Amino acid sequence: MQELDITNLDDIRQCLLENMTDVVINCAAYTNVDKAEDDYATADLLNHKAVENLAVACKERSATLIHISTDYVFQGDGNLPCMEDHPTNPLGIYGKTKLAGELSIQNSGCNYLIFRTAWLYSPFGNNFVKTMRRLTSERTTLQVVFDQIGTPTYAGDLARLIYHIIETNQLYKTGIYHFSNEASVHGMILPRK
Repeated sequence: MQELDITNLDDIRQCLLENMTDVVINCAAYTNVDKAEDDYATADLLNHKAVENLAVACKERSATLIHISTDYVFQGDGNLPCMEDHPTNPLGIYGKTKLAGELSIQNSGCNYLIFRTAWLYSPFGNNFVKTMRRLTSERTTLQVVFDQIGTPTYAGDLARLIYHIIETNQLYKTGIYHFSNEASVHGMILPRK
């Protein structure tokens, strides 16, 4: 697997040119929400500046940028789903840097599709579902926040959507879209089974 430093605009330009790239899917992000509060520089570098680099290179190449974003761009004080045109007002560094990345894409002039998603999980990496499964096997009770409502979203479903958009030539549908699975989950205290 070839690695690409998305914090380096010249490396991105070279990669897109060498590979004659028409579509870039950006799944990279600084996703440790709590740690971002103490590490603004790294969160901003990955969630904002690197995204801006991708957008600039895509604009120059006339490539489409598909970017994965988050519901953390909203204030998070409501219990109803936000629409794409709902006013953004992130409360923390993670959400602020992700919103800055979105705005960089929009201001770049490149063709883009931004997908805001929530509570993304898969068998890989770190995520809420895997953490809860691990903790329920280790402890008899868990203390979990009860003031959050979210829709866990399977990464495979999001990947299938992106694949479908590319395969059916819908890359011209520039804009911001929300994508999550249907069921909502409240934070809760879970007993061990």
